[in-house]
Amino acid sequence: MDTTNAITQSGLDAEISGDSPVAPNSDALHRAHLYHFFELALAHPGEEGHDYFRREATETEFLETYAALAKSDDALLVDGLTSAQRFFARLRDQSYEQVEASHIGLFSANYPHLPCPPYGSIFTAMDSEKRLEEMLAIKCFYQRNGVDIADSFDDLPDHLCVELEFSQLMCFREDAVAYKEDPEVLLGIRGMQTEFLDRFLLPLGGNLVKLARASMPENLYCSLLETLRCFLLLHRRELGPIAEPA
Repeated sequence: MDTTNAITQSGLDAEISGDSPVAPNSDALHRAHLYHFFELALAHPGEEGHDYFRREATETEFLETYAALAKSDDALLVDGLTSAQRFFARLRDQSYEQVEASHIGLFSANYPHLPCPPYGSIFTAMDSEKRLEEMLAIKCFYQRNGVDIADSFDDLPDHLCVELEFSQLMCFREDAVAYKEDPEVLLGIRGMQTEFLDRFLLPLGGNLVKLARASMPENLYCSLLETLRCFLLLHRRELGPIAEPA
């Protein structure tokens, strides 16, 4: 995914280089890290990624970050941590080949009748024509917010991992604007995040959890999807009702 927004790109560059001027305990920055975690963890697994997600340090960092963001909501705190711990435990008990098979079995086996299709438009459109309209709508949403899909990207704009990456970028943007102390721009960014969650990402996350529970409840990715659902609800509740800028 490419971005044409200078604030987002500079924030990403600073974060990658470790030179970000923003306070390291920023909630928006913590959310960006978790969105990135989910994007990587829910993508088709690779052997290097398998080793990374099996590390105890990876689990500890995730659980601590999630707990810090969920401290005001006991139910989502417990549900999110429990499902995340279940995911990491199952992951450590499986070889790379088993994890890959679990991913394929849930997200890509038996196409086009997938057990858990990771595309938002499937859940909001009744036919292929309407689905194209939904994909165009989310692509336009990205573009209105300074983000475009790279020409080399080989998937659709409503894929779960694309939506997670977009949300990560928007959290970086929120973090950068908060540092600049521009309340009007910050209000607009948070309103945009609310719209995106309500219109696209929350329905997709909720539907994926329902399908995973019904079809493959013991699949380790079912646990991860449950953690994602809790995280999305936390983010949405933190945003609250957003007033229109004056």
